Amino acid sequence: MNHSKHSLLFLILCSSLIGQVNEPNSKEGFGLKVSTYHSVNKEIKFGGFTHIAFGPGGSEIITACITHRFLYRNSPKESFSVSPLSVRRHHSVVYNPADKLYYANDTDNHRLISFADPSKDSITAETKEIYGIKLQRPHDTVIDPETGWIYALNPNSGHIFRFTAIGENESVIKAPTQGYTRALTFTNGKLYAIGSSKGRIVEVVDWEKQTFKVYDSFDPTGHQGSAGSWKTTGLVLNDAEFFKGHWYATSYFTRAYAKGTDFNENKFIRFKTLDDMVRGNWTDISSLVPSGLTPYFLTVNENKLYLATFNHESKGSGDCILQFEPTKN
Repeated sequence: MNHSKHSLLFLILCSSLIGQVNEPNSKEGFGLKVSTYHSVNKEIKFGGFTHIAFGPGGSEIITACITHRFLYRNSPKESFSVSPLSVRRHHSVVYNPADKLYYANDTDNHRLISFADPSKDSITAETKEIYGIKLQRPHDTVIDPETGWIYALNPNSGHIFRFTAIGENESVIKAPTQGYTRALTFTNGKLYAIGSSKGRIVEVVDWEKQTFKVYDSFDPTGHQGSAGSWKTTGLVLNDAEFFKGHWYATSYFTRAYAKGTDFNENKFIRFKTLDDMVRGNWTDISSLVPSGLTPYFLTVNENKLYLATFNHESKGSGDCILQFEPTKN
């Protein structure tokens, strides 16, 4: 996150203790059933959720960015535990089945780390630079499951790094994101950089030739920012992910940056194609996310979509992981 990240019923749901999806704590809309998958609770008060990732054997790991912790469990039937790993304002993590390691961006320590077991305070490898370029608050890490390439991101410069393990087969390109960039997405065999300030999605067409295709979101404001609201900045993209025939995109909209405007409008949207985003042809599905919570990184796993959320104004208040699945017709 950069700060220089509808109902009353759902607010109550996100404040309750939920280790697994609980059917009574769910609702439907836009052809989706949304449930609270995990939330801040009395046993584990660490919040500021920015991402959830899935590892081997049904294991799960949550990035609790604001409280500098990973939460982990070996299966959805277990409760989450707090990892002893020492990180600072980390944003995301990904599991690499090729070497059986997790890769995470340790954002405010300006490094990338790998580790085998989140229950232990043991790092396999770390680096503060890739291909000779220093890491500056790296934000997102994704993997191409077909090739094993791992990608990481410097948010302010637009540098995207590619490697197979820390220190191995490194290369870098610079994407034309035009401003602050929070996320990477790998979907349908293609890599995308999610330009936050510009509300821009950049497709990497050819890594070796460094060619790109740019999609600028419809923006009636003409303004940019690392956070805002629909009426003050246009989209301030946190992430975008393709799921079941639609793109889903989140924006860093919050009361503190909204200048008195509606900070919920268009914070979570859905569209068929990237060209639809350019034309402003999307559906606002923000009502599926509790009012006042900022939606951050998205994750697709086993035909379900997961969304990490947090409360920008009141840290840890209502923070939750939401789960979306298509309703049966």
